[in-house]
Amino acid sequence: MPTRAPRPCTTGGCPGTPVKGSAKCAECLGRSRRPRPSATAQGYDREHRDRFRTAVLARDPRCVCDEADHGHASPCGAPSEHADHWPLSKRELRDRGLDDHHPAYGRGLCHPCHSRETGRHQPAGWADAPPY
Repeated sequence: MPTRAPRPCTTGGCPGTPVKGSAKCAECLGRSRRPRPSATAQGYDREHRDRFRTAVLARDPRCVCDEADHGHASPCGAPSEHADHWPLSKRELRDRGLDDHHPAYGRGLCHPCHSRETGRHQPAGWADAPPY
């Protein structure tokens, strides 16, 4: 009786063959077990909370994603929960020598809009997979 062909690793774009008992290849499995740096280690410290997040959410109490972001003719308008770096990412601001804690480089977004924008602009895991 013929056997089924092995499925590829579930990490987006990886052609490796999963190890027994896992959906990932040995290399991707090893990478996924590394601990993620804390929010503070990634630059989301007290200054970020006090200067950036507080000021952005005070300025934008309602989600400001525009029609191109969510397919409607008006801003989303849901309560803002996230202070999103925009139009440049935190990393891009730092690379250009700009103050990544300045509220002018942010916008208030609701959770669904923030998740969608993060998946669109910072792909990894499921968001990194090619569309079918």
